[in-house]
Amino acid sequence: MKRAPLTHEAVFDNSAYAEAYASHHQKMAFGFGNKLTERLQSRGFRKGRILDAGCGFGGTNLVLARNFADSEVIGMDLSAPLLQMARQAAENAGLEERLRFEKGDVQNMQFEDRSFDVVININMLHLVDDPVRMLGEIERVLARDGYFFISDLRRSWLGIIEKEIQSGMSAVEAQRLIERSKLREGKFSTGLLWWQYEAARG
Repeated sequence: MKRAPLTHEAVFDNSAYAEAYASHHQKMAFGFGNKLTERLQSRGFRKGRILDAGCGFGGTNLVLARNFADSEVIGMDLSAPLLQMARQAAENAGLEERLRFEKGDVQNMQFEDRSFDVVININMLHLVDDPVRMLGEIERVLARDGYFFISDLRRSWLGIIEKEIQSGMSAVEAQRLIERSKLREGKFSTGLLWWQYEAARG
């Protein structure tokens, strides 16, 4: 009898898989943290509420919490093992008072409208069942003058070398999803491995 494929949530609830994923993506997460710090500082951001919708093991959030000492940083994810790693890392860094992690679905966030100054979403669009709904939720919880940053794997010929890239979307596919969503207008750009969409400079 053929088994039904595991959902992404079930895969990430496997502790061994979650640990391997965190180890493999740690450098990437810290890199995004540094990149976002530069982006926010260049826009004059100094303090506020930051949400990472799909935070994984929290590496990006650690960097942001260190660099924006007057801000509250919240990460949300569905994976219990990844969240446990994130909470432990925050405690080890002495950041647990300003950096917290909650279990939640990025497609149905339990936050009030316009309650975050910054919303980031990294490597999630290709994982969720309803990416258009997720983008709409990002728009709903983001302040009217807030900053958003969304990035994901860009499917390309490099998938021959790195299998994970095969699961991503092409730049055209990503743009079409964004156009179908309620997310405000932003700036779309691509790199060799990633595409990204972020708030246009105000």
